Amino acid sequence: MNSLSTPAISSLPKPRAGLGFGALLAASIGVIVAQIGMVAVMQGVGIGGWGFFVAMVVAFAIALANAMAYAEMALMMPSAGSLSSYAEAAIGNFPAILLVFAGYVTPALFGLPAELILADQILTQAIPLHLPPFAWPVMLVVVFAGLNILGTDVFAKVQTTLSFTVLLFLVVTGLLALSGQAATPMVGGSTLAFAAMGKDTVTMGVVALAFWVFVGSEFVTPLVPDASNAKRDLPRAMIGGLILIFLAELLFAVGAAALIPRDKLAASATPHLDYAVAVFGPNARVWFAVLALLASASLLNTVLAAVPRMLSGMAENGQVFPVFKRMHSRFGTPVVAILFVAALPLIGLAWSGGDAMAILPLTIAASVAWLLAYIMAQVSLLVLRWRHPEMARPFRMPGAPWLPLLAIGGMTYVVINSSPAPEMTQQIVQYTGIVLALFAVVGAIWVKGVMRKGLFEPTTPVTHGASQ
Repeated sequence: MNSLSTPAISSLPKPRAGLGFGALLAASIGVIVAQIGMVAVMQGVGIGGWGFFVAMVVAFAIALANAMAYAEMALMMPSAGSLSSYAEAAIGNFPAILLVFAGYVTPALFGLPAELILADQILTQAIPLHLPPFAWPVMLVVVFAGLNILGTDVFAKVQTTLSFTVLLFLVVTGLLALSGQAATPMVGGSTLAFAAMGKDTVTMGVVALAFWVFVGSEFVTPLVPDASNAKRDLPRAMIGGLILIFLAELLFAVGAAALIPRDKLAASATPHLDYAVAVFGPNARVWFAVLALLASASLLNTVLAAVPRMLSGMAENGQVFPVFKRMHSRFGTPVVAILFVAALPLIGLAWSGGDAMAILPLTIAASVAWLLAYIMAQVSLLVLRWRHPEMARPFRMPGAPWLPLLAIGGMTYVVINSSPAPEMTQQIVQYTGIVLALFAVVGAIWVKGVMRKGLFEPTTPVTHGASQ
């Protein structure tokens, strides 16, 4: 068992070709710049009108609080297990297992299939090749699973390009839409469009949808052991990434409100494609298909880089099957965990039947699961502050305990009010309930039967990444 006296990050051995600020920033926004985030914004504007922009501010504030909590714990315990390690030390193995599977495996099962459905629809329309059903999603998964097996260096080079290309698209599209230079201006002009945004507004019912725009910045935390200067760069990357995304998505959303009728945004399965065509003209379909591929690749690449490292760290703790800690003999990557995570979106795709109408409930279900993980991250932060005040904290979340408690209250309210429409509630509960119940039963059996420990028995903090 490791000592409670965790070494400062600056004293840890530096890996060769360590990840710098740019790579960490790209990883922190890799999930956020996916297609599903664009669709969440477009449909949120359609459903909520100006109320969605209030929801975006609420979601942004919660996301900032979560980023600061993760930054504190990641630098305090630089372990590839991420939330698993934090929760294990704070509230025990059962919550640690359940929360990582609920907050990170479940979104891979729900969120990634929604992303792959979008990619398949847009690519099939733009590039009419005679391919088997869902050939594009399968090819994406195979390619990026292979890239991540090759190692962190390849990941950093690919992710930085993917993330910032999509971010640039958001900004340019929003600016052109608001400049009056769009290929297809809205009938009646932006004044009429903005007036319609004030009717039948919805705020709290779309916060979960708005929250999807900001989830996933903590996917950078498992890369702490690979960072050149994590103490300096990690908080800046997480907080700076969220600010960049907020500004870019805000501009993107206002531009859409000025150009596309609300009912069309709410009803379309691919409102971001409709937006691109309205701004750039019908010829945009082909190059937007390329951009869609980049956006989907960004999400897939980030998930395949981070979640397998979480599972590998959990395997080191004995919290999941030992096979997940098996490393590639040449590249030193968690090859079995990568292959497992790569299979999840394909399972989810088969479960949903690839139905485009499942995109919105899948997105909200994944967001709810993520929110539950974030709630427990804040709980873990508070408990660790209380149990282990002596541990070195290169970064400290300000405003504790009040800011974490406020974030917990806000996220709980969002979970309770996560469905934007009554007819969608049962589907969202069904998606999350079945999977979370399964993980809870398996996790409890594993802790009691295999680990032979108490369900809520906290452990001494460990730092697997520290010695590498």
